[in-house]
Amino acid sequence: MNRPAYSCVAPWFGSNRTLAANVGAALAGCRWVGVGFAGGMCELLHLTASTVVVNDLHAHVLNLAAVLADYTNCFTLMQELNALPHHPDVLSAAQERCRAREAAAGDEWFGGSDRVTNPDLEWARDYFVCAWMSRSGSAGTRGEFTAPHSVRWDAGGGDSATRFRNATAGLAAWSEVMRRCNFVRMDVLKFLADVKDVTGHGVYCDPPFPDVGDGYKYTFAEADQRALAKKLAGFKRCAVVVRFYDHPLIRELYPEPLWTWHRFEGRKQTNEVASEEVLLTRNVKEKA
Repeated sequence: MNRPAYSCVAPWFGSNRTLAANVGAALAGCRWVGVGFAGGMCELLHLTASTVVVNDLHAHVLNLAAVLADYTNCFTLMQELNALPHHPDVLSAAQERCRAREAAAGDEWFGGSDRVTNPDLEWARDYFVCAWMSRSGSAGTRGEFTAPHSVRWDAGGGDSATRFRNATAGLAAWSEVMRRCNFVRMDVLKFLADVKDVTGHGVYCDPPFPDVGDGYKYTFAEADQRALAKKLAGFKRCAVVVRFYDHPLIRELYPEPLWTWHRFEGRKQTNEVASEEVLLTRNVKEKA
């Protein structure tokens, strides 16, 4: 499979771009994998299960994935994006249309169905513009449709317009990934209730982290964290992988030795001093 230029379908706040391969390694050998929080979807590049079911409440990114899963729609989307200038007026118009969709739809995305159907090409184009023309890391947050246009005022680092063009070019490779996946929009506890607790199945969850995750469009309170941890601890055969920063609440909810802690050095969204990321695993065969 060709690799896209960028390892996420949208530059998600807090995405697991640098450590996504560790998730794939932990779930290697699973025939079925459920992803509880899709986000930027970087982990999908590393999952080899014959069935992958991807869930999120974020309707915009799910619609984008559904459009990409169709070759014709993907090609048309790439043509339309390539015709756009990297311009603040293009971004602000797309943001306004995405805000209008939210105001008109309320919570009845996809006709009130859990399943993602009838992909909307114009909507996917608008959301891609919002995600890739604005400041990186705005996608998935409450401010994703008010984020400023991304322009670099010095020669250090990459160029914003080039980033947008490269992300557009990478959609052809992402189409291959999306065609392998099933997409649903459900509350994560309802999603997990449908997962069969059998050997050969796996679950990956990357929920909003305590404290630093408060800026997401769909937040996760302490009560949600506790309910998720209880549900995940109930799996006896299904392999489970969860991603977090090391945090007192997480140490309480996912104690060793019930959970195996794998520690990695991550990076904060503000590029401040690195925070310790952890992958927590249960029922996973440890590699020799």
